[in-house]
Amino acid sequence: MTDPATAKHDHRQPRPAPIARIPFIRITSFVLLSNCTRTWNVRVSPLAAVLVAFLTLLAPGCTGRGSLQRHEFTRLCMGVQARIVLFAENSQTASSAAALTFHRLAELDGCMSDYRPASELMQLCRNAGQPPTPVSQDLFDILSEAFQISRATGGAFDPTIGPCVALWRAARRSGQPPTPEELQIAHSLVDWRLLELDANACTARLAKPGMKLDLGGIAKGFAADRGVRFLRTQGIDRCLVALAGDIAVGDPPPDKKGWSIEVPGLPVPLILRNCAVSTSGDAEQSFDSQGRHVSHIIDPRTGVGAPYRRQATTVAPRGEWADALSTAAYLLGPNETPSLEQAFPGTHFTIIDH
Repeated sequence: MTDPATAKHDHRQPRPAPIARIPFIRITSFVLLSNCTRTWNVRVSPLAAVLVAFLTLLAPGCTGRGSLQRHEFTRLCMGVQARIVLFAENSQTASSAAALTFHRLAELDGCMSDYRPASELMQLCRNAGQPPTPVSQDLFDILSEAFQISRATGGAFDPTIGPCVALWRAARRSGQPPTPEELQIAHSLVDWRLLELDANACTARLAKPGMKLDLGGIAKGFAADRGVRFLRTQGIDRCLVALAGDIAVGDPPPDKKGWSIEVPGLPVPLILRNCAVSTSGDAEQSFDSQGRHVSHIIDPRTGVGAPYRRQATTVAPRGEWADALSTAAYLLGPNETPSLEQAFPGTHFTIIDH
């Protein structure tokens, strides 16, 4: 996923934007997002029009907009190329804001990674079956979001999918599918309802020994969203943070209605502002097992990779919603997305079946 655009966002949760749907061939839905605007038709005398124009030029905050310049930065983060695009008045301000934001993303990676043995997430997994573990606010927040999404999707998204993910990773490397016995053991450890969270004590617990969390379906969207929020705290509102196919955007580039985001498979770019977008599919990660196509996206309800070819793109007010719900929509299909749109206001889906 690429964006031929420019940059901006806020630490406060943006209000969901209204949607204009544009239908096209083989695609379930399409969205064009922009902030809510309203137009009134009024009669103004020529003299009043001149006066309004003159006062507008003198109004504070209306000058200097053209001084904002586009700056782009990239760095390896969370196993992918992370990209920050922002608009700032000078390169020093831009570089400082980007460096601090990359540091924030690295903090989140150290908290949520299932590849780092010393991460906070893996420490929690090692305590599976033990008493509740105190966790950071970042880890509690993403686990809480993951729990709510799991409940709303009936387990089509499940952060406890870790044992099955590990099994199928090994299968892709060897080219041999897991045995039925291996699948049964791994799948018996997958159940989002066994993730116990205590908001007052800020603790988490995996109730069953051997359970393992995997936040690969939500972490990058969560991090991109928090990156945009962090930039807003530094006075950078026109920004974009991208972690591979998970993108969060703030206010649009100067003189633009929104960020232009190109999604493979869609005929025209999405125009987005103050929201996030994620795409799930098996175009790049899948394999054939005994003559059968198997997606890298594992259905937590079965423990097996999805057998069909599909792409699901989700636009949502929050990055973690966009990321996790794109995975759920991929598995559930277009018939279930209306209920998800009701459960997560401001969220919209585009599903393509190949």
